[in-house]
Amino acid sequence: MKTNEVIERFGGLSKAESLSCIENEILFPNTCALEAKIPFMGYYGEVEANTRPLYVYLSLDGQPSVEEITRATINVRKKLGQQLDAVAGNLKTHDQSNPIIRLRGMNDYHQIAQIQEMYLSEGLTFKKRIRKFDQEVAFIHLNKFFYLTEVAEGQYVDDRQPHHGYFAIPRQIRWEEFNELSKEVKFDTSLLYFDATTAFIYVNDGIVDLVRIYKENLTADLLAKICSRYLKLLKVK
Repeated sequence: MKTNEVIERFGGLSKAESLSCIENEILFPNTCALEAKIPFMGYYGEVEANTRPLYVYLSLDGQPSVEEITRATINVRKKLGQQLDAVAGNLKTHDQSNPIIRLRGMNDYHQIAQIQEMYLSEGLTFKKRIRKFDQEVAFIHLNKFFYLTEVAEGQYVDDRQPHHGYFAIPRQIRWEEFNELSKEVKFDTSLLYFDATTAFIYVNDGIVDLVRIYKENLTADLLAKICSRYLKLLKVK
């Protein structure tokens, strides 16, 4: 049943991003910090926008656990004295795979070196920069909490991030299939200009698979139309 209650769930989100090294001398020396210059490619790659959200990925050395990264993040937030939107994840390219910290919600690059130094003081180490990234596609998986408000059965808006919506789907969809499915959804020209990816949340000893939609000023009505199109095509498949 739809309520105004904010639902907190832990889960994951997977997406592909085109990443580039941040070329800025203010970063902590000899570390690899990557930026999605066109985040939410399915949306910002298609529409004009004066501003785009800043998404930064810090590559970590070794294999720190999600717990270790989360505990370090809690302490970094205390030191900063402000809310830091940082989550643990993993980044894969054609030649490497390593853990990351995804940062968002920063106003500019000047905070990054300070945040890097704080994570170092918490025992995490950063991967040394061994080559240059320039608009290189990487597959990213994030482990994160979701804060959702249900607007219709199985359909949600993000309580903490504007322009984000989610809806439940009946089964897991592998990435290649999902890409093809999203192209088919956008054949309906009334549903153009949104970014979509896959996610999931843990619920009652099980998993609920989701699609995440990003579109500026996303409404519950438009989310419902996009959801309906995906579900209709999924039944055909």
